[in-house]
Amino acid sequence: MDASKKQLRLLAVEDSDDDHAMLLRELRKAGYQVEASRVVSATELAAALAGTWDIIVSDWLLPGFGGAEALTHIHTREIDVPVIVISGTPGEEAAVAALRAGALDFLAKDKPSRYVPAIERAVRESADRRARLTAEHELRLSEERYRTGFVVAPEALITYDVDTMRILDANPAALAMFQRSLEWMRTMPVGDLTAPVQANGVPRAEAAADIIEQLRANGGTIPSYEWLFVNASGEIIPGEARFVQMPSERGHLSRLSIIDLRERVRTAEIRARSVELELQNRRIQEASRLKSEFLANMSHELRTPLNAIIGFAELLHDGHVAPTSPQHTEFLGDILTSGRHLLQLINDVLDLAKVEAGKLDFRPETVDPGRLVTEVIAILRTQAASKRIRVTTEVDPAVGTVHIDPSRFKQVVYNYLSNALKFTQDGGRIIVRVGVEDDAHFRLEVQDSGSGISAEDVGRLFVEFQQLEAGASKRHQGTGLGLALTRRLVDAQGGRVGVRSTVGRGSTFHAVLPRQTRAGLEPTARPVPPPRLGGRSVLVVEDDARDRDVVVSLLEDAGFAVVVAQTGAAALAACAGRAFDAITLDMLLPDMTGLELLAKLRAEPRTKATPVIVITVVPDAKVVAGFTVADILHKPLDRTDLLEALVRAGVHPDLPGGVLVVDDDPTALRLMDATLKQLGLAAITRSTGAAGLEAAAALAPTAIVLDLMMPEMDGVEFLAKLRALPDHARTPVVFWTNKDLTHAEQEHLLATAQGVAAKTDHGAHGIIAQLRQLIADRHGVT
Repeated sequence: MDASKKQLRLLAVEDSDDDHAMLLRELRKAGYQVEASRVVSATELAAALAGTWDIIVSDWLLPGFGGAEALTHIHTREIDVPVIVISGTPGEEAAVAALRAGALDFLAKDKPSRYVPAIERAVRESADRRARLTAEHELRLSEERYRTGFVVAPEALITYDVDTMRILDANPAALAMFQRSLEWMRTMPVGDLTAPVQANGVPRAEAAADIIEQLRANGGTIPSYEWLFVNASGEIIPGEARFVQMPSERGHLSRLSIIDLRERVRTAEIRARSVELELQNRRIQEASRLKSEFLANMSHELRTPLNAIIGFAELLHDGHVAPTSPQHTEFLGDILTSGRHLLQLINDVLDLAKVEAGKLDFRPETVDPGRLVTEVIAILRTQAASKRIRVTTEVDPAVGTVHIDPSRFKQVVYNYLSNALKFTQDGGRIIVRVGVEDDAHFRLEVQDSGSGISAEDVGRLFVEFQQLEAGASKRHQGTGLGLALTRRLVDAQGGRVGVRSTVGRGSTFHAVLPRQTRAGLEPTARPVPPPRLGGRSVLVVEDDARDRDVVVSLLEDAGFAVVVAQTGAAALAACAGRAFDAITLDMLLPDMTGLELLAKLRAEPRTKATPVIVITVVPDAKVVAGFTVADILHKPLDRTDLLEALVRAGVHPDLPGGVLVVDDDPTALRLMDATLKQLGLAAITRSTGAAGLEAAAALAPTAIVLDLMMPEMDGVEFLAKLRALPDHARTPVVFWTNKDLTHAEQEHLLATAQGVAAKTDHGAHGIIAQLRQLIADRHGVT
């Protein structure tokens, strides 16, 4: 085959050999290499159409088969091949019919010169049409692929008209993110998708206008930026947005893509929280370690003076030292010195606890700070002289007088000065300065010539339980609380502390204090323990209905509050929610044995010491082997046995005429309960003022012991409401409190109560003498 010739695949529907030969001759004359096939019937045409052809040339009239039938057959088969009709009897009607049937041209056989141009035009137009159809098909596929990508894209996509500032389209991810319909988004102002205020504090309108300006200046494209969006629910959505210009024949279109950062933000928050928890855990571990060191150190510091006190006192008590000997006086001095040192240690701990609890009061007075400094120096003069340390003062006259708590200021000076004396070598020098800081503050400085403090150790100063020297080998005594307490005292007055130090050259500690100190600190809220609202309570663990009814009836008739549990699980749940005075326990339960329940009760701090009375059909101690129980009773149960068992366990029902104790501290209630029982007095204990008033009205107590500081209703308010009850206008009341009362406060309380006792005075016994006398006076007993 000549490669230089044009190729043409021709299918001819022609019954005339001469006409077919003429067609081929014309094509070959025009330079075509023709691959031709000729058919004369519908059957042959159907078979031939299975091949590939560039053009089909058909005669219009054939015996039994013509051009019209051939065109119909070709189009029925949807063959995309151009068809030209050549007829020996051309006519207008035949031509119109052929063109309507789908032919591209209608030629006369007597004009063979027109064959080649018509065929070339038909082939060319067919190729152009196929190319156009292919391009249109590819365009449709491209549009479908684009639309599919737009619809299924995980990020929110929005098509935006920069000129009209309107949304034209949004994919499902965008509709879901903003909780809006496409119709709503097409009609809404685009700014409605933006949060009212951006992360940098810029209002919505200003921030949106800046973005629009950037869009227009950059041709509709903006690199990625972070933005706060808002959905229909008002939820603020952090996102990463990006505008990209889109090709368009009209206007300026941009595609806005939004990556939802909510999950990323949540992950970052979780990660940050994990890091924070890890840091907190490390701080807790470090605090635990420091507290352990502190307790070990405190144990040593407390035992040292205490051992001296006991040792010298034993020598004097046993008569080993004559009262007239110089050694007797010396030993008494040692006892006095050790006692004062022990008191100072205890006061430091208590003061620190008071500051932390917000209960340390300040009583400001107008004083001369220079005079207070001189008084402190006088106290420590002996210690300074023993080390040949020179202590001088420098007081700026411009300071004048200040309105501060003198005792707390002297405490700060004492802590700084004693610390300087401790760490300054023999023959050193200490300077105490008082000067003006600013119009509202003055400054205290204590400068020493000691060994100084390294930079890495400065951060450990003023921190509770930390000492630069630790362990048994430390050279200087102390608890490590002095500087920490100083910081707390100064902070509580609105001041600040600090230190400058150079190793080998000494240190300067300072405190900046306000010239006007407020009168006191607001106390922090006290934690409220679970209240004891009713009478003494007993948990009855019994699954048998008849036995359960018997136990409940006996206890309720005796005045106990009863809670019932039919299973071990129910018993554990009841104990998790409240404390009981006693528990009665059946050994055969539906979900666990009595031993299993007893083991779980003893493993919990709340029920570890709760009296348990076992009620079983087999009264053998072996049934509770390994566990401590108050008693083992036999079924069927006797009323007297159960009540006596409760009394032996220390659980008495609330009886009329007892002593009512109202206190929110459960430890204080237990202590008073035990003390009153030992003295033969019945106790009625309640942990809230409201419950105490109910008990007073129902049980007519002989006397009342009342805590002064309680949540919701304090002792003073309780007493006022008590006196309003018809039968309690003259009931003896004794306040029992931890509060350090002034003489004026005691006088105020005694105007309505019959006694005031401190909880620190020998436990509960300090109040018993008052109670006995008050009860005796009320009943006329001498």
